[in-house]
Amino acid sequence: MVPISLTGRILKGRYCILEKIAGGGEGDIYLARDMELGALWAVKELPLEKKREAKLLRLLNHQGLPRMMDYLEKEENCYLVMEYIQGKNLEEWIKEGKSFSPEEILRIGMETAEILKYLHHCTPPVFYGDLKPGNLMLTESGRLYLIDFGSAVFWYGQEQNVCLGTKGYAAPEQYRGRITASSDIYALGKTLDSLMGKRKISYFIKCPELFLVIKKCCMQKEGFRFRNAEEAEKRLSRILKDLKTGKTKGLYAFVGAFTVLCLCSTLILPLLSSEKETDFYTALSQVTETYYNRTFTEATEKEKREICEKTEKKLQKLLQSYKKEEEQRKLLLLLAVNEEYQKDMERAEDYYRQLLLYEPEYREGYTEYGMFLWKKGDRERSRKLLKEFEEKEEKGMLDGVSTENEKVWKERVYEEKE
Repeated sequence: MVPISLTGRILKGRYCILEKIAGGGEGDIYLARDMELGALWAVKELPLEKKREAKLLRLLNHQGLPRMMDYLEKEENCYLVMEYIQGKNLEEWIKEGKSFSPEEILRIGMETAEILKYLHHCTPPVFYGDLKPGNLMLTESGRLYLIDFGSAVFWYGQEQNVCLGTKGYAAPEQYRGRITASSDIYALGKTLDSLMGKRKISYFIKCPELFLVIKKCCMQKEGFRFRNAEEAEKRLSRILKDLKTGKTKGLYAFVGAFTVLCLCSTLILPLLSSEKETDFYTALSQVTETYYNRTFTEATEKEKREICEKTEKKLQKLLQSYKKEEEQRKLLLLLAVNEEYQKDMERAEDYYRQLLLYEPEYREGYTEYGMFLWKKGDRERSRKLLKEFEEKEEKGMLDGVSTENEKVWKERVYEEKE
């Protein structure tokens, strides 16, 4: 179905849609005039199945979050009428060449941490799930807002099994379908890191403690990160205060030099030693060879399950060690197949969904997920996925080459249509 623009339409006999101001992701955002009050509002259009964002926003009340003013449903969509924030997101500021000072980065970090602290202290707690520069709005007056709650989830005291986040900002545990308050802390560190751009060393020399905060936020293991958003906020606040009062000046020469040495050890030495590391495909073959030996092929169902469980742990370790795009793709695909071997279709689908979430242009990922859905009898979703696949293919948004499985998938879907 071709999306229909709302421009010129009147919703609820009150909100006149003026123009589309943002798009992509889960829904389009329009600028609307309230014909009763004369005020300008932002109207977000979402499919009805995504209306949980509206339910969540209704419960939130914080100066750093857009207020939800009204809500309506029409046909297959729902509409969130929200406070109109005049400004640009941080990603847009970066693209326009804005250079953030250490003070600005610290302030943005403090305000964002304060918003996260509010969300994490809600009842039930809210995990934002997709913190990145594109979801932080900065107005001309300098006010910061956290927008787009399409990925946020309530926490009811048990582990969340969801696929959320953006590649480059999502925490390692999110790649495994799990989200916690600590995941937001990780994304906060990645966001602050991106605001420094390519001139990181100059920032580190001016404000080395900022580097240490980012490093602590972005630790791979959750237990090594800040315990909560409040702790991160206090640390950032103290650094900003010291920077303003000049207390850190006496440390520049020593800590600045020390930081450069740390950078050399963390950035240069790993590059020198990488040649000694095990080649990815060698490491991968050592894990996957299990599938092809007689021990596996002649094993009982219980024994196969145990072998697959051990294989999953090994693949997860590789996922943490090998970060190149192609390596991540292959590992997520193998993790999905490994779950299929165990006949755990729910977990297999989690991995397929994660694969397309973080690699939306991966041609083979679509093919294997489509075949998976078809094999398990979910024909309707397989057809919808093929439609999405072909739309992206037509627009040149997929990479890679066609495989035999892709041809089989298309043939099966088209044969049933006939």
